[in-house]
Amino acid sequence: MEKRRGKLKVTIWAMIFAAGFLLSNLNLNSISAAQDPASAKQDLTNKINALRNQINQYQDQIDAKSQKEESLERDIEVLDADIKKIELQILETNLVISQLDGEVNAKQMEIDSMEKRIKAKQEILTKFLQELYERGDVSVSELVFGNKNFSDYFFQSDSLVSFEDQTKDVFDQLVSLKRDLKKQKEAILEKKADKENYRYIQVDQERSLGGEKQMKDILIARTKNEKDALQQETEKLQAELNAIQSLGEPIAMDEAIKSAQYASKLTSVAPEFLLGVLRVESGLGTNVGGGRYKSDMNPNQWETFRGICKELGVDPDKVPVSRRACYNRDAKDGCGGWGGAMGPAQFMPSTWMGYKSKVEKTTGSPPANPWDIKDSLVAMGLKLAAVDGVASGDRKAWAKAAGMYLAGGNWENYPWYSDRVLFYADGFKKIIKNF
Repeated sequence: MEKRRGKLKVTIWAMIFAAGFLLSNLNLNSISAAQDPASAKQDLTNKINALRNQINQYQDQIDAKSQKEESLERDIEVLDADIKKIELQILETNLVISQLDGEVNAKQMEIDSMEKRIKAKQEILTKFLQELYERGDVSVSELVFGNKNFSDYFFQSDSLVSFEDQTKDVFDQLVSLKRDLKKQKEAILEKKADKENYRYIQVDQERSLGGEKQMKDILIARTKNEKDALQQETEKLQAELNAIQSLGEPIAMDEAIKSAQYASKLTSVAPEFLLGVLRVESGLGTNVGGGRYKSDMNPNQWETFRGICKELGVDPDKVPVSRRACYNRDAKDGCGGWGGAMGPAQFMPSTWMGYKSKVEKTTGSPPANPWDIKDSLVAMGLKLAAVDGVASGDRKAWAKAAGMYLAGGNWENYPWYSDRVLFYADGFKKIIKNF
């Protein structure tokens, strides 16, 4: 029995010792963000920065023209500058997607290579331990030094270092390797999510460009006076609001404006800003209300979603949610990520639950309903108002809050979102003034 325990102890320590030297052949420092070759990456970055500088110049033009006295001519000039700006933003988005593709591919190749090396070394280790077990009468050193395959992976020295002395270092390396692998895989998921968001943006940019060109043509060819111009702009925004679903029904312009004014009084967030976010959210969440939870929502949200539906007395199988977007060419089914956002303001079930009680306290009308336009805009207002400066109408604060509504702490990576929110907010402000 004692001899068997001794042999088992030798085997265990041999495994630890072997694992330590196997890990020593892995370059832990190589587990870092993979990048394109320096020159290619720098060239892409330079192109993106150059486009952003041009975009900012057009934005300066738009800001300057917007300060002029209201007129049809001014509106056409603003539209013309905005069209040119969107065209550049589309080019920028394409470059950013290419950049993200390169980063994702490089990271995946790094992980694939590392996993292959680990697997190969594990196979050697397994074979080593198996032979050690079968040849119990052979010392560890004889086995290591007597087999070329093994000696390739182990230090050849006059004597083996104490197994016990190697233990802590071995396990530290194991923990470090596991942690770095996890970070690397998380980084890939983040990059893929970024790429997915940019594909949403890409679709909305194309739609916005078409809409702006159409509006410019209408103003030039058909509009005779300011009243007609305002009517044309109102009809354009109404068409865009039609994409936003409450319980499967389009939201009328007058209902949207009244609901935004209602939410504004309760949250101190300007109604035009609320409507701007509402419009852009609907643009990025294409097919809002076109999905169902079992096919489009992440399963980890199902229980919360069903609880929301139960309280409201609605059938979860029949209540619309945003449809899962399918822009991901990398996925087998062409889809990536999940839909499942609820109502006009596009809250995920778990996020909605974080605001539900606040909405009820603010409106005094429980239970709060994410598909109700008023409740959803109050929730949106509460979320946006958390950013300093939003309630006072600071446009920089609006840009930050709008970006955070989409991407949280990564909001600065999505200037298009904030830009479009402010653009549409200006359009809604003009309409609200004449409402």
